[in-house]
Amino acid sequence: MRKEYLLPIDGIESLSDSLIKLAETNLAQQDVDMAQQSLAAAQEKKKQEDAQRLAINPHADPNAQIEGTDKEGSNPPTDQPGTVLPATAPPPINKTWFTDNFGMTGRELSEILIKAKDLRTLDSIQGLLKMEKMAIISYYKGVPASLVDELPLTDFDYDALNKHSDRLDLPFRRFVKTWVSSDEVGREKAALLWSTTIDKSERLSNRERNLLNHCRDVIYSRGALNAQTLKSYGIQASPAEISSLIKSHGFLFDLISVGQFSKSIGRGLFYDIKRRDVLIKDADQFIAGLIENNSKFKMDTRLNPRIELGFHAPTAPWYAEALCKELGTTQIVSSSSKIIINGEMAVTKALELAEPYLNGHSPDARKMLKGLRGDRDALLVLAYENMSQTEQIQLLKSHRIDDEEMTRKREAVITNG
Repeated sequence: MRKEYLLPIDGIESLSDSLIKLAETNLAQQDVDMAQQSLAAAQEKKKQEDAQRLAINPHADPNAQIEGTDKEGSNPPTDQPGTVLPATAPPPINKTWFTDNFGMTGRELSEILIKAKDLRTLDSIQGLLKMEKMAIISYYKGVPASLVDELPLTDFDYDALNKHSDRLDLPFRRFVKTWVSSDEVGREKAALLWSTTIDKSERLSNRERNLLNHCRDVIYSRGALNAQTLKSYGIQASPAEISSLIKSHGFLFDLISVGQFSKSIGRGLFYDIKRRDVLIKDADQFIAGLIENNSKFKMDTRLNPRIELGFHAPTAPWYAEALCKELGTTQIVSSSSKIIINGEMAVTKALELAEPYLNGHSPDARKMLKGLRGDRDALLVLAYENMSQTEQIQLLKSHRIDDEEMTRKREAVITNG
C-alpha cells in the first residue's frame, strides 16, 4: 500500500511562521496581479493599434514594428518565454478566509497573537485582515471595498456582518448610503444608529431571531396583521411576546407598527414591513379597528358623508392607496395623521366591509350606514350632532327644519337604534 507524507517546508516551524508566509505570499500576489493587469492592458492596446493599421493597409505585418519578429515565420512576442506571468497564484482572500484557513475569525486570531505578545506576526497579517474586511463589505450590493478605510466599523461589526449577512443586509446598506451622502452631523447619527442595530442584534437568541423572521415572512405574504393574528398563522409565541419583540427588535427585520387599534375588540397594534407596495388582505378588520378606536364621522349641509380615521404612521399614503384598490375607489386619501374616506359610494363600501367587525364602540358608524341605506333622518341627525352651532343653523335652514322637528327626529333615531 502506497503511503503519502506531507513534505516539510523550510522556515515553517510554527503557526506564526505559516501566518507570515501566507501574508508575504498573498501580499506579493497583489503586485503580480497588478503586473498581469498592466500586461493585459498593453496587449489589448497593441491589438487595437494593429487593427487600425490593418484597416489602413490590409497587407501590413502587425509584428513589423517589434524587433526580432519582422522575419517571416517568426513567433509573435506573446509566444516567447517570459512575456506572460505564470498563473500559480493562491486563491484570493474572501470574506471567510481566516475561518476557512484557521478555524477562527481574524479578530479571534489577532487576540491570540496579542495575548502571546507576538507583535511581529500580528503586524505581518494586517494586510490580510484588511483584504478580508474589503471582501466582507463588498459582499453587500452597492458597497465598494474602497470604503474599508472610511467606515467606522469595529472588528465586532465585521464579525456580525459575516455571521448575519441576510439579516443585516438592509440596515448595513442604509447605513452606508447615509454615511456617504451626509455631513459630519449626519454621519454621527448614522454611526450611532448602526451601533444600536449591532448591539440589539447580538442580544437576540436564535429562537427570537427565528420568531421575527417568521413574522416577517407571514406579514410579507399576508399584509398588515396584529400579534394575535400572527400567532394564528403559526408563530410559536404569545401575542404579548410577539408585540414586545417587534417593538424592541422589529426594525432589524424591517417590521413597523402601522396603527393603534382598540384592545376591547382584540386587535391592538397592527404590524407591517417597510415597503411601498402595501398589501391589505384583512381590509375589513383593518377599517373596523380604525373606526372603533379613533374616527370622526362628518357630513356637510348637503349630507355628503366623510370619515376621518386616525392613522399615525409614515406609511399612511401607501395604505390609503391600498384601500382604494381594495374598495375599487379613488376617494380615499391620507392627510397629516389621518386616512380620509370621502363620498357616499366610498363611505358605504368601507362601512359595509367593516360592519361584521363593528362591536358598537362607534355608534356613529352604524348610524351613518343606516342613513346611507335609506334612512334620511339618521343622516340628518348624524350631521347635526357633528356640526358647530353655526353649521347646525345652516343645516336646519337648508332642509327647512326647525329645532322642535329636529328634536323629534333625534329621539326617533335613538329609539329605533
